[in-house]
Amino acid sequence: MPGVDFNVLRAEISMKEVLNQLEFESTTRLGSQLHGPCPVHGSTSSKSRSFSVNLVKGRYYCHKCESQGNQLELWAAVHKLSFYDAAVDLCRALGREIPRVTRW
Repeated sequence: MPGVDFNVLRAEISMKEVLNQLEFESTTRLGSQLHGPCPVHGSTSSKSRSFSVNLVKGRYYCHKCESQGNQLELWAAVHKLSFYDAAVDLCRALGREIPRVTRW
């Protein structure tokens, strides 16, 4: 199985792109900080603010389920995939080439 260059993926795919793919709709926004229902544990309340994401830092945190991480970790958590499988799946969802490791 060929390796994925995760550093390239994190640099090329923004948190905003991942949130768009997940159809995340924030309930509040203050600058680059968004709050809303958590896509990881599946908040159903349209007023929920348990999920917090910083678009500049590319990090998220849910105050209810305590899931946290970067955009790739978010995709993996929402779809219950391994990190490798999530990276491949996200590239396919965005119609992008999978950046491969060129050396070991």
